[in-house]
Amino acid sequence: MKANKRVFYVLFLIFAMGFSQNHEVFAQEKIDVLFLKSGEKKEGKVTGITESHVKFRYTGEEFDYEIPKTDLAKIQFSSGREEVFEVVETGATVSTIPAPANAADAHNKIAVLPFQFISNDPGMDANSLSNLAQNTTANSIREQYGNLILQDPVTTNALLAKKNIDQSNITTMTPAEVANLLGVEYVVYGTVNLTNKGASTYGSSGTTYKEREKTDYNRGKSDERTKGSAFTSSSSSTTIEYDTSVDFRLFNNHGTNLYSDSRHVFGSDVNSYENGINYMIKRTPFGSKYGKK
Repeated sequence: MKANKRVFYVLFLIFAMGFSQNHEVFAQEKIDVLFLKSGEKKEGKVTGITESHVKFRYTGEEFDYEIPKTDLAKIQFSSGREEVFEVVETGATVSTIPAPANAADAHNKIAVLPFQFISNDPGMDANSLSNLAQNTTANSIREQYGNLILQDPVTTNALLAKKNIDQSNITTMTPAEVANLLGVEYVVYGTVNLTNKGASTYGSSGTTYKEREKTDYNRGKSDERTKGSAFTSSSSSTTIEYDTSVDFRLFNNHGTNLYSDSRHVFGSDVNSYENGINYMIKRTPFGSKYGKK
């Protein structure tokens, strides 16, 4: 009887140890590892592979990133299988700008570039309004994109100035190069086109009457409306009306265009562009329109 109990106890321990080990294995989340040619390593889940891109999702996130196969050295799948990407000579030009040393710190960071400001109004200060639109966009993103880290525009502009980059030459760089220079994962480009349609004047006028006081002598006589004084007043205001359009584009540090839209903005005020910017910010993959706030 004692021997049977001893055998049962041993079998129970073996079963318990096996269950614990299996439970630990299943509890561990399966992770795919992407090795980029730049030396950067990304851990998460491969959600799909197309002819030119690999769809990848970071652990704990819901957004899929598209990484060009040309940027990948290999994929180490959670199953243990590895897929190596060969470099094919196509004669195409390949960027030789290396990834920044803090590439890992760029994850989930976003920067807003100074907006290009175009206007036919000679009284407009394009540089001031460019920075104003940049700050307006950054503030809206700070409120809307709770899952991203905003790089302050002061830092963004300082990094650009150190490389002598401004509106006149930033178009010589790709969005991927700009994002890597700034040390962010996402970068926002924008253009505001403000057309002065001319001045409009609005006026109004009105007339009031003040009757002459009656004496006791003629209080009982018939009332004559012609007796009294008339006062006429008028006012007018002049405003300048603007026709506004806004272009908004969002890229990641691989040069993929994640969102792009151009809108003619409702309203004739000089600040109407703010409504267009806020509208489009909400509709990017990170905006509240998709429940990502």
